[in-house]
Amino acid sequence: MLLFHLVKSRSCKELCAINVLSYLISINANFLWRKKMQRKILGLFIIMTATVCIGCKTATTDTPATEAAASTSDKAITLLDISGVVVPVTGTAPVTTITETAQYKGTITWSGAPATFAASTPYTATIVLTAKAGWTLTGVAANTFKVAGATATNMLSSGIVTAIFPATGVASGTVTANDYVSANIGTLKYVPAGSFQRNVLAADISRITTDFHISACKITRAQFLVIMGTDPSFAAYSSGISDPVQMTNWYHAIAFCNKLSIAEGLMPVYEVFGVNFATLAYADIPTSANVSWDAVKATWTNNGYRLPTEMEWMWAAMGATGGTTGYHKAFAGSTGINTIGEYAWYSGNVSNSKSRPVGSKLPNELGLYDMSGNISEWTWDWYGTYPAGTVTDYRGADSGTIRILRCGSWYDLASGCTVAIRNGNYPDYQNYGFGFRVVRP
Repeated sequence: MLLFHLVKSRSCKELCAINVLSYLISINANFLWRKKMQRKILGLFIIMTATVCIGCKTATTDTPATEAAASTSDKAITLLDISGVVVPVTGTAPVTTITETAQYKGTITWSGAPATFAASTPYTATIVLTAKAGWTLTGVAANTFKVAGATATNMLSSGIVTAIFPATGVASGTVTANDYVSANIGTLKYVPAGSFQRNVLAADISRITTDFHISACKITRAQFLVIMGTDPSFAAYSSGISDPVQMTNWYHAIAFCNKLSIAEGLMPVYEVFGVNFATLAYADIPTSANVSWDAVKATWTNNGYRLPTEMEWMWAAMGATGGTTGYHKAFAGSTGINTIGEYAWYSGNVSNSKSRPVGSKLPNELGLYDMSGNISEWTWDWYGTYPAGTVTDYRGADSGTIRILRCGSWYDLASGCTVAIRNGNYPDYQNYGFGFRVVRP
């Protein structure tokens, strides 16, 4: 026991010396000691000596300094936009993992641990990130991680991200009794007739006398491809085929409307002299100014698809509510206390110069998505000065040089995404920020 105590309390060199001394004592001991006991004692000390010396070697080579040097070789995480955290919508199940990246993976837990999200309820997601080999969370600044549709926060050098989402909206594709469902483009939301003030002048009233349906989302790249056989979108400015189609001029938009009508057995609305839309190829659509296409005629009573008039678009963007104040909304879906980032993709929350999938923000009061931001939308009207006073079912100027665009896009400031903002461009002009949605009776 005395020798074992010495072994426990001494340094490595002292332990080695003690073991040698013990050995010498053992070989000079009284021969009358039993040889069997002697062999056991010698064996024990030899094993202890080897173990202690090996331990000394390990302790001198595996130092904290070496560990610190290994950790400093890791790179601080740079992918700060966390993907895969789907915005909560009523009736859908929450996701529990993020989209794994080359730098990290992560899990998600939701406040209240819902099996499905309840209506009109705010939710908080707690995201726990785990860095992969070669990467570290050390050095990642506070509040730099971003989650689409949420206010996200994180501590310095922490992989715990708190994402607070606004109250749940209606799920994309939710259908009410008055809605219309297309086999090719999904749900078109019902818009009732109504009257509204269109600008700051109380006397300037627009009246819409006929109910209509408008597509819940902008036409996507995938939908355009199915109907037209081509996706003209500039991929460098898009995050995928679920994004709005872009690089479409006004001629492309009306051609899509007619070909979609034909595909679904409806009566086309538009007529262009000399053009058979049933056999029209995408390559035949003008990409420079064209007199025949500019003189297009519309049969408004036909049941096919068409572009919304500017006033139809504005009434739908207002949510068909707020007859005297809706024109003043900062964005489609605004209540005066919510924020544009919850409803729109615009320059304030798009940092990589790309559009986003349709329906990935909250909808307005009618269940319409992206009525502000993401991609600007062509309307029917020629750009012109509005007549003063009350106008009924107004369809724009009789002629002009540019067609009206509405809603702003991902590269616009918030001020360019208001309900009242109007822009325009030549009908043959293609741009990675121009797309459209459609209406029908």
